[in-house]
Amino acid sequence: MINVSITNTEKDFYTALTNAINGTGVRLIAPGDCVLIKPNLVEPAHPNSGQITNPYVIEAVARYCLEYGAKSVIIGEGPSYYQPQSHLRDCFTHTGVSDVAKKLGIEWILFDEHEYRVFRDISDCTPPEFRITEFAFNCDKFINLPVLKTHWLTRVTLAMKNLKGCLKREDKPLFHRIDLPRAVVELSKIIKPTINIIDCTPNTIVRQMSTSYYNPKNEKSIGKLLIASTDIVAADTVGSALMGIDPADVDTITLGAKAGLGENNLTRINISGDDLKQLKFKVSLPQEQLQQSFPLLEITGADKACSGCLIPLISSLLFLAERNAKLSYPLQICLGNNPKVVENKTCLLVGDCAQIKDNNELNRITGCPPNREVIFNTLTKYISY
Repeated sequence: MINVSITNTEKDFYTALTNAINGTGVRLIAPGDCVLIKPNLVEPAHPNSGQITNPYVIEAVARYCLEYGAKSVIIGEGPSYYQPQSHLRDCFTHTGVSDVAKKLGIEWILFDEHEYRVFRDISDCTPPEFRITEFAFNCDKFINLPVLKTHWLTRVTLAMKNLKGCLKREDKPLFHRIDLPRAVVELSKIIKPTINIIDCTPNTIVRQMSTSYYNPKNEKSIGKLLIASTDIVAADTVGSALMGIDPADVDTITLGAKAGLGENNLTRINISGDDLKQLKFKVSLPQEQLQQSFPLLEITGADKACSGCLIPLISSLLFLAERNAKLSYPLQICLGNNPKVVENKTCLLVGDCAQIKDNNELNRITGCPPNREVIFNTLTKYISY
């Protein structure tokens, strides 16, 4: 059976990390290994924001590698496409990750500043050509370190989707153009993490405003947890179940299992450590929260949009929802190519892809990606409290 370990980090991150790795039954590090740690540093968010991998977890993983004899340890990431080029390094420096690297005497690298390997004609759901960081292939051990979060397009963003950060910045939105879940699975066939450790510490649960919503009523049921497995599909399966999301409803998981990438049947996964049944909680998907907060809102074309448009839009709406904002009148927000505008309804076009030629009567936010502040300020024009 496939092993997945769930470990409580309440007392000590390093001890919990060690127990989580031991629970997988793998000897992770050999003396002389070159190790790549790939966290989720989607934006230069505060360490307590819940949008990025907890720097304390990153530090524990790096310390573990060094103490077990790794020759070199690198923390590497390619932040979200919607981050301006000038802010990419901030995803390390403003989050405290660069301080972790300095403290341990290891290197942190922004993938976009280094070489990429070109892949062509991989499948009908991936771009004809895309690039993956060479660091994903030039290491002895690849440690995949995602955050436990939900996502508008893929329901969850866990171990499999975290690999998207290995893509060249300009290629990331191209993965949204055809079938994002299938494209993520194809990427998972190419990049093979040695182990997947999902960060489920409270700070990563409480605020996930970029792509998800946290219900404070569930706070008491959430512990400080790590999920670890060498099986990327099994890790995502357990992570989804932990959030109260049926793994069978997550396309990346079902497609990943069909592609032979791992196990998605909980009855065939050996879960060691803390009891999953005692830990389960229920998250609200962003779609559910927005429907509840803004019943007069209709979002069309989200399935065609990339994260460059989707994330700043959804995060802005959820931020307004937290403050009990309401729409003053029905509003349609259009994303993606060839938007279908409903007549006799106020419409807002977001992103360059959603533009309609020769129609200057509609409200629009341009940019690829559009500016988050512009999106937020525009939305406030339709809001009342």
